[in-house]
Amino acid sequence: MKEINNFVIDSSSLTSAGGSRQYTVFGSPDAVFSMIVVNEAGQLYNFPEKTVVSEDTDTIRPKGNFTSTPVGLFKQKLNKQGEYTSVIQFPPSTDEKYTVVLQAEPGFDTSLSKSLSKNNVYHAAEIYQYQDTIVTFAVQSDGSSGTYTSNPPATQKQTTGFSTSVTSLKFNRKVNISWPVALGSSQFVIARQPEINDFFFITTKLTSNDNSGREIQMADISGLSVGMAVSGSGIAAGSIIKKIIPGYKDENKSTATDHVYSIPKALNSENNAMIDSPGGTIFINNSSTWGLGATLTFKGFGSAHAEAFNNTKFSVSNLAVTIDPVVTTTDSAVSGSTTIPITSTNGIKAAEGVIMSGIGVTGTPHVDAVSAGVNITASSAQTIENGQTVTFTGSSRNATVTADIVVEKFGKDNLTIYLELDNILTVG
Repeated sequence: MKEINNFVIDSSSLTSAGGSRQYTVFGSPDAVFSMIVVNEAGQLYNFPEKTVVSEDTDTIRPKGNFTSTPVGLFKQKLNKQGEYTSVIQFPPSTDEKYTVVLQAEPGFDTSLSKSLSKNNVYHAAEIYQYQDTIVTFAVQSDGSSGTYTSNPPATQKQTTGFSTSVTSLKFNRKVNISWPVALGSSQFVIARQPEINDFFFITTKLTSNDNSGREIQMADISGLSVGMAVSGSGIAAGSIIKKIIPGYKDENKSTATDHVYSIPKALNSENNAMIDSPGGTIFINNSSTWGLGATLTFKGFGSAHAEAFNNTKFSVSNLAVTIDPVVTTTDSAVSGSTTIPITSTNGIKAAEGVIMSGIGVTGTPHVDAVSAGVNITASSAQTIENGQTVTFTGSSRNATVTADIVVEKFGKDNLTIYLELDNILTVG
Protein backbone atom coordinates (compact mmCIF):
# COMPACT_ATOMS: atom_id res chain seq x y z
CA MET A 1 0.00 0.00 0.00
CA LYS A 2 1.20 3.50 -0.83
CA GLU A 3 1.78 5.89 2.05
CA ILE A 4 1.60 9.60 2.90
CA ASN A 5 4.45 10.12 5.34
CA ASN A 6 5.02 13.87 5.78
CA PHE A 7 3.46 17.31 5.41
CA VAL A 8 5.48 20.53 5.50
CA ILE A 9 4.14 24.10 5.81
CA ASP A 10 5.30 27.26 7.53
CA SER A 11 2.79 27.41 10.39
CA SER A 12 4.09 30.63 11.95
CA SER A 13 1.49 33.31 12.60
CA LEU A 14 0.13 35.59 9.89
CA THR A 15 -0.32 39.35 9.99
CA SER A 16 -3.75 40.87 9.40
CA ALA A 17 -2.74 41.43 5.78
CA GLY A 18 -2.68 37.67 5.19
CA GLY A 19 -0.17 36.06 2.85
CA SER A 20 0.81 32.95 0.95
CA ARG A 21 2.19 29.73 2.43
CA GLN A 22 3.69 26.99 0.31
CA TYR A 23 3.08 23.43 1.44
CA THR A 24 4.33 20.02 0.34
CA VAL A 25 2.83 16.58 0.85
CA PHE A 26 5.39 13.75 0.81
CA GLY A 27 4.94 10.03 0.39
CA SER A 28 5.04 7.16 -2.06
CA PRO A 29 4.90 7.98 -5.78
CA ASP A 30 1.26 8.11 -6.97
CA ALA A 31 -0.11 8.08 -3.41
CA VAL A 32 -3.50 9.85 -3.26
CA PHE A 33 -4.66 12.29 -0.59
CA SER A 34 -7.38 14.85 0.10
CA MET A 35 -7.06 18.06 2.11
CA ILE A 36 -9.23 20.79 3.55
CA VAL A 37 -8.34 24.10 5.22
CA VAL A 38 -11.02 25.46 7.55
CA ASN A 39 -11.24 28.75 9.45
CA GLU A 40 -12.87 29.39 12.84
CA ALA A 41 -16.22 30.15 11.22
CA GLY A 42 -16.23 26.72 9.57
CA GLN A 43 -15.59 28.12 6.09
CA LEU A 44 -13.44 26.12 3.71
CA TYR A 45 -10.56 27.17 1.48
CA ASN A 46 -11.42 27.14 -2.25
CA PHE A 47 -8.06 25.82 -3.59
CA PRO A 48 -7.85 27.96 -6.79
CA GLU A 49 -5.42 25.49 -8.42
CA LYS A 50 -8.37 23.15 -8.98
CA THR A 51 -9.85 25.62 -11.48
CA VAL A 52 -8.90 24.81 -15.06
CA VAL A 53 -8.00 28.06 -16.79
CA SER A 54 -9.43 28.29 -20.30
CA GLU A 55 -9.47 31.20 -22.73
CA ASP A 56 -12.14 29.41 -24.75
CA THR A 57 -14.62 29.51 -21.87
CA ASP A 58 -13.33 32.76 -20.32
CA THR A 59 -12.41 30.85 -17.17
CA ILE A 60 -9.88 32.54 -14.95
CA ARG A 61 -8.32 31.32 -11.75
CA PRO A 62 -10.02 32.79 -8.66
CA LYS A 63 -8.20 34.24 -5.69
CA GLY A 64 -7.66 32.13 -2.63
CA ASN A 65 -10.62 32.59 -0.32
CA PHE A 66 -12.78 30.90 2.29
CA THR A 67 -16.39 30.03 1.57
CA SER A 68 -19.34 28.29 3.22
CA THR A 69 -19.65 26.08 0.12
CA PRO A 70 -18.27 22.56 0.81
CA VAL A 71 -14.95 22.49 -1.00
CA GLY A 72 -11.55 20.91 -0.66
CA LEU A 73 -8.58 19.51 -2.51
CA PHE A 74 -9.82 16.02 -3.23
CA LYS A 75 -8.02 12.90 -4.51
CA GLN A 76 -4.77 14.50 -5.53
CA LYS A 77 -1.92 12.26 -6.65
CA LEU A 78 1.72 12.67 -5.65
CA ASN A 79 4.18 12.89 -8.55
CA LYS A 80 6.81 10.32 -9.43
CA GLN A 81 9.13 11.87 -6.87
CA GLY A 82 6.53 11.33 -4.17
CA GLU A 83 5.64 15.00 -3.71
CA TYR A 84 2.76 17.41 -4.19
CA THR A 85 3.50 21.12 -3.77
CA SER A 86 1.15 24.08 -3.93
CA VAL A 87 0.31 27.35 -2.15
CA ILE A 88 -2.46 28.43 0.21
CA GLN A 89 -3.41 32.11 -0.11
CA PHE A 90 -4.66 33.44 3.23
CA PRO A 91 -6.87 36.55 2.87
CA PRO A 92 -6.71 39.69 5.02
CA SER A 93 -8.40 39.06 8.34
CA THR A 94 -7.99 39.60 12.07
CA ASP A 95 -7.73 37.17 14.97
CA GLU A 96 -8.31 34.03 12.92
CA LYS A 97 -7.24 30.39 13.18
CA TYR A 98 -6.86 28.08 10.20
CA THR A 99 -6.74 24.29 10.55
CA VAL A 100 -5.23 22.10 7.85
CA VAL A 101 -6.60 18.54 7.72
CA LEU A 102 -4.95 15.88 5.55
CA GLN A 103 -6.55 12.56 4.65
CA ALA A 104 -5.20 9.51 2.85
CA GLU A 105 -7.49 7.88 0.29
CA PRO A 106 -7.70 4.14 1.05
CA GLY A 107 -9.83 3.65 -2.08
CA PHE A 108 -6.68 4.49 -4.02
CA ASP A 109 -4.53 2.07 -2.00
CA THR A 110 -3.11 4.90 0.17
CA SER A 111 -2.76 5.18 3.94
CA LEU A 112 -1.18 7.65 6.37
CA SER A 113 2.09 6.79 8.01
CA LYS A 114 1.59 5.71 11.62
CA SER A 115 4.03 8.47 12.58
CA LEU A 116 1.40 10.98 11.43
CA SER A 117 -1.84 9.38 12.61
CA LYS A 118 -3.31 6.09 13.78
CA ASN A 119 -6.11 6.48 11.24
CA ASN A 120 -6.34 8.07 7.81
CA VAL A 121 -7.04 11.62 9.06
CA TYR A 122 -4.22 13.94 10.14
CA HIS A 123 -4.59 17.43 11.62
CA ALA A 124 -1.54 18.68 9.80
CA ALA A 125 -1.23 22.29 10.99
CA GLU A 126 -2.85 25.19 12.81
CA ILE A 127 -2.02 28.69 11.61
CA TYR A 128 -3.05 31.78 13.56
CA GLN A 129 -3.64 35.24 12.12
CA TYR A 130 -3.44 38.30 14.35
CA GLN A 131 -4.61 41.86 14.05
CA ASP A 132 -1.86 44.45 13.76
CA THR A 133 -1.17 46.23 17.04
CA ILE A 134 -1.93 49.91 17.65
CA VAL A 135 0.18 51.82 20.18
CA THR A 136 -1.43 55.09 21.25
CA PHE A 137 0.37 57.91 23.05
CA ALA A 138 -1.67 60.51 24.93
CA VAL A 139 -1.48 62.88 27.89
CA GLN A 140 -3.56 62.70 31.04
CA SER A 141 -4.11 64.57 34.27
CA ASP A 142 -5.85 62.97 37.23
CA GLY A 143 -5.46 65.63 39.88
CA SER A 144 -6.15 68.65 37.67
CA SER A 145 -8.34 67.38 34.86
CA GLY A 146 -11.15 69.80 35.67
CA THR A 147 -9.01 72.82 34.85
CA TYR A 148 -7.74 71.59 31.48
CA THR A 149 -9.77 72.53 28.43
CA SER A 150 -10.21 68.81 27.72
CA ASN A 151 -8.91 65.53 29.11
CA PRO A 152 -6.81 64.15 27.57
CA PRO A 153 -5.98 67.76 26.75
CA ALA A 154 -4.04 67.06 23.56
CA THR A 155 -4.32 65.10 20.33
CA GLN A 156 -3.50 61.41 20.64
CA LYS A 157 -0.73 59.97 18.49
CA GLN A 158 -1.01 56.44 17.11
CA THR A 159 1.26 54.07 15.24
CA THR A 160 0.61 50.55 13.99
CA GLY A 161 2.86 47.53 13.48
CA PHE A 162 2.97 43.75 13.44
CA SER A 163 2.04 42.15 16.75
CA THR A 164 4.76 40.24 18.59
CA SER A 165 2.39 37.27 18.28
CA VAL A 166 3.46 37.33 14.61
CA THR A 167 7.06 38.47 14.63
CA SER A 168 9.87 39.25 17.06
CA LEU A 169 11.56 41.59 14.59
CA LYS A 170 12.66 44.95 15.95
CA PHE A 171 10.94 48.01 14.50
CA ASN A 172 11.95 51.66 14.55
CA ARG A 173 8.59 53.33 14.04
CA LYS A 174 8.97 57.03 14.81
CA VAL A 175 6.31 59.12 16.52
CA ASN A 176 7.00 62.85 16.73
CA ILE A 177 5.11 64.51 19.54
CA SER A 178 4.17 68.18 19.89
CA TRP A 179 1.27 68.35 22.34
CA PRO A 180 -0.27 71.70 23.21
CA VAL A 181 -2.05 71.65 26.58
CA ALA A 182 -4.13 74.50 27.90
CA LEU A 183 -6.01 75.54 31.01
CA GLY A 184 -9.42 77.16 30.98
CA SER A 185 -8.68 78.86 34.28
CA SER A 186 -5.92 79.12 36.92
CA GLN A 187 -2.30 78.71 35.76
CA PHE A 188 0.55 76.24 35.86
CA VAL A 189 4.26 76.22 36.43
CA ILE A 190 6.78 73.56 35.48
CA ALA A 191 7.34 71.16 38.38
CA ARG A 192 10.16 69.38 36.54
CA GLN A 193 11.06 68.15 33.08
CA PRO A 194 9.44 64.85 32.01
CA GLU A 195 11.23 61.49 31.80
CA ILE A 196 10.36 58.15 30.26
CA ASN A 197 8.82 56.78 33.47
CA ASP A 198 6.26 59.60 33.39
CA PHE A 199 4.65 57.56 30.60
CA PHE A 200 2.25 55.00 32.06
CA PHE A 201 -0.50 52.52 31.19
CA ILE A 202 -3.33 50.99 33.21
CA THR A 203 -4.62 47.43 33.50
CA THR A 204 -6.95 45.67 35.92
CA LYS A 205 -6.93 42.18 37.48
CA LEU A 206 -9.19 40.25 39.88
CA THR A 207 -8.23 38.90 43.28
CA SER A 208 -8.84 35.21 43.97
CA ASN A 209 -9.11 35.41 47.76
CA ASP A 210 -10.25 37.79 50.50
CA ASN A 211 -7.73 38.64 53.16
CA SER A 212 -5.59 41.35 54.67
CA GLY A 213 -1.86 41.94 54.76
CA ARG A 214 0.70 42.31 52.00
CA GLU A 215 0.29 38.97 50.16
CA ILE A 216 -2.53 39.05 47.60
CA GLN A 217 -3.67 36.09 45.52
CA MET A 218 -4.59 37.09 41.96
CA ALA A 219 -6.57 35.15 39.36
CA ASP A 220 -4.06 36.20 36.70
CA ILE A 221 -0.57 37.64 37.15
CA SER A 222 0.38 37.68 33.46
CA GLY A 223 1.85 41.01 32.42
CA LEU A 224 2.43 42.23 35.97
CA SER A 225 5.92 43.24 37.06
CA VAL A 226 7.72 44.50 40.13
CA GLY A 227 7.37 48.26 40.67
CA MET A 228 3.87 48.63 39.26
CA ALA A 229 1.53 50.75 41.37
CA VAL A 230 -1.51 48.99 42.89
CA SER A 231 -4.82 50.57 43.86
CA GLY A 232 -8.33 49.41 44.67
CA SER A 233 -10.88 49.23 47.44
CA GLY A 234 -9.05 48.62 50.71
CA ILE A 235 -5.59 48.87 49.13
CA ALA A 236 -3.40 51.35 51.01
CA ALA A 237 -2.36 54.48 49.13
CA GLY A 238 1.11 54.36 47.61
CA SER A 239 1.16 50.58 47.26
CA ILE A 240 3.47 48.99 44.70
CA ILE A 241 4.35 45.41 43.74
CA LYS A 242 7.49 44.23 45.54
CA LYS A 243 7.49 40.57 44.46
CA ILE A 244 5.52 38.17 42.24
CA ILE A 245 5.31 34.38 42.65
CA PRO A 246 3.44 32.08 40.24
CA GLY A 247 0.84 29.94 42.02
CA TYR A 248 -0.56 30.08 45.53
CA LYS A 249 0.75 29.28 48.98
CA ASP A 250 0.17 25.62 49.88
CA GLU A 251 -0.75 25.73 53.56
CA ASN A 252 -0.36 21.94 53.90
CA LYS A 253 3.24 21.99 52.69
CA SER A 254 4.34 25.36 54.10
CA THR A 255 5.93 26.00 57.45
CA ALA A 256 6.52 29.20 59.39
CA THR A 257 9.96 29.58 57.81
CA ASP A 258 9.46 27.81 54.47
CA HIS A 259 6.54 28.88 52.28
CA VAL A 260 5.70 26.52 49.41
CA TYR A 261 3.76 27.79 46.39
CA SER A 262 1.96 25.46 43.99
CA ILE A 263 0.74 26.26 40.48
CA PRO A 264 -2.74 24.83 39.85
CA LYS A 265 -3.86 23.52 36.47
CA ALA A 266 -6.49 25.18 34.28
CA LEU A 267 -8.12 24.67 30.89
CA ASN A 268 -6.65 26.59 27.99
CA SER A 269 -8.68 29.22 26.12
CA GLU A 270 -10.02 26.57 23.74
CA ASN A 271 -11.03 24.25 26.59
CA ASN A 272 -9.20 21.32 25.01
CA ALA A 273 -6.03 21.00 27.10
CA MET A 274 -4.77 21.49 30.62
CA ILE A 275 -2.14 24.19 31.20
CA ASP A 276 -0.55 25.92 34.17
CA SER A 277 -2.98 28.43 35.69
CA PRO A 278 -2.05 32.11 35.09
CA GLY A 279 -2.91 32.76 38.74
CA GLY A 280 -0.31 33.77 41.27
CA THR A 281 0.59 35.82 44.30
CA ILE A 282 1.77 39.41 44.49
CA PHE A 283 3.45 41.03 47.47
CA ILE A 284 2.91 44.75 48.06
CA ASN A 285 4.71 47.18 50.33
CA ASN A 286 1.71 48.35 52.40
CA SER A 287 -0.62 46.25 54.55
CA SER A 288 -4.09 46.31 52.97
CA THR A 289 -7.50 44.62 52.99
CA TRP A 290 -9.35 43.24 49.96
CA GLY A 291 -12.31 41.06 49.03
CA LEU A 292 -12.70 37.97 46.86
CA GLY A 293 -13.09 38.89 43.18
CA ALA A 294 -12.13 42.51 43.83
CA THR A 295 -10.84 44.53 40.90
CA LEU A 296 -7.37 45.92 41.45
CA THR A 297 -5.87 48.54 39.16
CA PHE A 298 -2.22 48.28 38.18
CA LYS A 299 -0.24 51.18 36.77
CA GLY A 300 2.91 50.42 34.80
CA PHE A 301 5.62 52.97 34.07
CA GLY A 302 7.91 53.42 31.11
CA SER A 303 9.06 50.97 28.49
CA ALA A 304 10.25 48.30 30.95
CA HIS A 305 6.78 47.73 32.42
CA ALA A 306 5.14 47.96 28.96
CA GLU A 307 7.47 45.28 27.61
CA ALA A 308 6.77 43.00 30.58
CA PHE A 309 3.03 43.62 30.17
CA ASN A 310 2.49 42.81 26.48
CA ASN A 311 5.88 43.10 24.72
CA THR A 312 5.49 46.77 23.77
CA LYS A 313 8.90 48.46 23.75
CA PHE A 314 9.67 52.11 23.07
CA SER A 315 12.36 54.72 23.59
CA VAL A 316 12.04 58.47 24.08
CA SER A 317 14.42 61.32 23.24
CA ASN A 318 14.18 65.12 23.25
CA LEU A 319 11.41 64.91 25.84
CA ALA A 320 10.60 68.35 27.23
CA VAL A 321 7.83 70.64 28.43
CA THR A 322 7.81 74.37 27.83
CA ILE A 323 5.26 76.94 28.89
CA ASP A 324 4.29 79.96 26.83
CA PRO A 325 5.05 83.43 28.18
CA VAL A 326 2.09 85.59 29.19
CA VAL A 327 2.11 88.77 27.13
CA THR A 328 -0.15 91.65 28.15
CA THR A 329 -0.08 95.48 28.45
CA THR A 330 -0.27 98.04 31.21
CA ASP A 331 -3.63 99.78 31.29
CA SER A 332 -2.40 102.89 33.09
CA ALA A 333 0.96 104.54 33.72
CA VAL A 334 3.09 103.32 36.63
CA SER A 335 5.45 105.69 38.47
CA GLY A 336 7.75 104.27 41.12
CA SER A 337 5.23 101.67 42.26
CA THR A 338 5.19 97.93 42.80
CA THR A 339 1.52 97.83 41.78
CA ILE A 340 1.37 97.18 38.03
CA PRO A 341 -2.11 97.52 36.47
CA ILE A 342 -2.44 95.23 33.44
CA THR A 343 -5.20 94.31 31.01
CA SER A 344 -5.17 90.60 31.89
CA THR A 345 -3.75 88.53 34.70
CA ASN A 346 -4.69 85.16 33.12
CA GLY A 347 -1.91 82.62 33.57
CA ILE A 348 0.16 84.76 35.97
CA LYS A 349 1.09 83.16 39.29
CA ALA A 350 2.49 84.85 42.37
CA ALA A 351 5.87 83.12 42.71
CA GLU A 352 9.55 83.94 42.80
CA GLY A 353 10.04 82.06 39.56
CA VAL A 354 7.53 84.20 37.65
CA ILE A 355 9.52 87.10 36.18
CA MET A 356 8.26 90.30 34.55
CA SER A 357 10.12 91.94 31.66
CA GLY A 358 9.53 94.62 29.06
CA ILE A 359 10.55 98.13 28.00
CA GLY A 360 10.82 100.26 31.11
CA VAL A 361 11.05 97.30 33.48
CA THR A 362 14.22 97.47 35.55
CA GLY A 363 15.98 94.44 37.01
CA THR A 364 14.27 91.04 37.09
CA PRO A 365 11.26 91.61 39.30
CA HIS A 366 9.16 88.62 40.22
CA VAL A 367 5.45 88.53 41.02
CA ASP A 368 4.60 88.78 44.73
CA ALA A 369 0.80 88.95 44.40
CA VAL A 370 -1.96 88.87 41.81
CA SER A 371 -5.24 90.76 41.95
CA ALA A 372 -7.25 88.84 39.36
CA GLY A 373 -8.08 90.88 36.30
CA VAL A 374 -6.73 94.10 37.90
CA ASN A 375 -3.00 94.18 38.66
CA ILE A 376 0.05 92.36 39.93
CA THR A 377 2.42 93.30 42.72
CA ALA A 378 6.05 93.25 41.61
CA SER A 379 8.98 92.57 43.93
CA SER A 380 10.51 95.99 43.11
CA ALA A 381 9.08 99.39 42.18
CA GLN A 382 8.77 100.17 38.47
CA THR A 383 8.06 103.14 36.21
CA ILE A 384 6.29 102.08 33.02
CA GLU A 385 4.23 103.94 30.42
CA ASN A 386 0.55 103.30 29.85
CA GLY A 387 -0.10 100.69 27.11
CA GLN A 388 3.41 99.27 27.37
CA THR A 389 3.82 95.55 26.55
CA VAL A 390 4.98 93.45 29.51
CA THR A 391 5.87 89.77 29.48
CA PHE A 392 5.66 87.25 32.32
CA THR A 393 7.65 84.04 32.16
CA GLY A 394 7.52 81.07 34.53
CA SER A 395 3.75 80.53 34.64
CA SER A 396 1.07 80.28 31.98
CA ARG A 397 -2.19 78.71 30.84
CA ASN A 398 -0.51 77.20 27.79
CA ALA A 399 2.25 74.61 27.55
CA THR A 400 3.76 72.34 24.91
CA VAL A 401 5.14 68.84 25.43
CA THR A 402 7.58 67.64 22.77
CA ALA A 403 9.22 64.26 22.28
CA ASP A 404 10.69 61.95 19.68
CA ILE A 405 9.39 58.45 20.37
CA VAL A 406 10.57 55.27 18.66
CA VAL A 407 8.39 52.17 18.97
CA GLU A 408 10.78 49.24 18.78
CA LYS A 409 8.29 46.41 19.42
CA PHE A 410 4.53 46.30 18.99
CA GLY A 411 2.92 44.23 21.71
CA LYS A 412 0.57 41.30 21.52
CA ASP A 413 -2.41 43.65 21.66
CA ASN A 414 -3.24 47.35 21.54
CA LEU A 415 -1.90 49.60 24.28
CA THR A 416 -2.55 53.22 25.23
CA ILE A 417 0.37 54.92 26.98
CA TYR A 418 -0.24 58.22 28.78
CA LEU A 419 2.12 60.98 29.85
CA GLU A 420 1.34 62.00 33.45
CA LEU A 421 0.92 65.78 33.27
CA ASP A 422 0.58 66.11 37.03
CA ASN A 423 4.21 64.99 37.45
CA ILE A 424 5.56 67.83 35.34
CA LEU A 425 3.04 70.70 35.59
CA THR A 426 1.72 72.12 38.87
CA VAL A 427 -1.68 73.77 38.54
CA GLY A 428 -2.86 76.58 40.86
